[in-house]
Amino acid sequence: MFYINILLQLLFPAAVASWSVSYNPGSMCALERASVDFSCMFDCPDSHRLKTTYWFKPEAHQKQDGSQVGISVYNSEPAKIHQLYKNRTTYANRDKNCSLQLHNVSKSDTGMYFFRFETYSSRGKYTGWGGIKLTVAVLPFRVTVKTKKVNEHIQEGDPVALTCSTENCILTQEPFAWFKNQRLIPEATGSVLQITSVSSDDFGYYSCGLKNIRSASADEVLLDVRYSPKNVKISVLPSGKIQEGNSLTLICESNANPAVTNYSWFMIKEAYVSYIGSDREFSIKSASQKDDGQYFCTAKNDMGSQNSTVTALKVEVPSNRNFFLTAAAVFLFLTAVLLLVMFGLIIRRRKQFSSKKQPTEQTPAVTVTEEIYENLRKSPESEDNLTTNVLYVDLRLASSTSDRPPCKNQENDTVIYSLLSYKH
Repeated sequence: MFYINILLQLLFPAAVASWSVSYNPGSMCALERASVDFSCMFDCPDSHRLKTTYWFKPEAHQKQDGSQVGISVYNSEPAKIHQLYKNRTTYANRDKNCSLQLHNVSKSDTGMYFFRFETYSSRGKYTGWGGIKLTVAVLPFRVTVKTKKVNEHIQEGDPVALTCSTENCILTQEPFAWFKNQRLIPEATGSVLQITSVSSDDFGYYSCGLKNIRSASADEVLLDVRYSPKNVKISVLPSGKIQEGNSLTLICESNANPAVTNYSWFMIKEAYVSYIGSDREFSIKSASQKDDGQYFCTAKNDMGSQNSTVTALKVEVPSNRNFFLTAAAVFLFLTAVLLLVMFGLIIRRRKQFSSKKQPTEQTPAVTVTEEIYENLRKSPESEDNLTTNVLYVDLRLASSTSDRPPCKNQENDTVIYSLLSYKH
């Protein structure tokens, strides 16, 4: 009979247009202990009066196309309802509305469901073909990551869809909750989380579940977005002022996936850029003023590279050292002044001593006359009793006004040579 009805609908649609059953949706996924709505509308000729309406589910050994009537899930004659479904259904019971609500579903409820109605006419029986397929979800949920790329890593800019499903079906009727790194994503309430263009900010662990049933949340799945180093910066340890003689470490930090595989360090000083290292950390064991300058690092992975911002280092000399240096300079200056003063006093003293020193016996003074040359008087004592010392004295006199030509040296001074003899 089922196949005859289908054939009549195909060959003579106008003649049988009033015999129909429509289902919405064609398939459903439900959680255990939940309620499901089988939306249904039917039609039959007005000349036929309804006798019986019922929903049935083919048994496992029967055909699942509705051609064989299985156990009765709902029946307008309650006595015919199968024991498994008693008190578990609610029928719409409105004109031409055959919708059914099934409560407290379990895994045994998985299968095909069909609506059938019969009239008092021997030929007035009709089953809606197609039916509704019910699948009871097997928890827990799981997140599936889908992308257009096959066997390739997800990179920035790629479209990605994350689907929240169970092992055997995808729930669509319930409001969903999505979590990233265990934090709720408020705007995501559907079973599919669509990201049109992923970025480094989308990297993280995702899970999902029903909005009102947190206990059914799925295990976390990593959305592994590949990107080049970002937010490269330098951290200085220890922080604060850098004192001369202290040790410090510069760390090149970045956000990258995959991890950075190559680091480079540079120093800018007096407009010159120098390469100084290739590790993630650059250490200075004993800071000095020669370490003053600007520093930056470069982080690189398989996706690209990025430079950090410039960090300036200024090594400060301890204040006590400045004090000692100043004190030492003052001490040296005062010492130099003292030495100069002492040296001056010694020279002056020696000059005074030389001017006061006189021979033990004064020699007769020499009278210089206008004629310049004079004979020195000889001692009356015998020459044998005398010890004679000869001294040559160079006397320099200012030029005279005499008409006599003087004897001059290169300095135009008058030179007088006298032979002096005195008793010893």
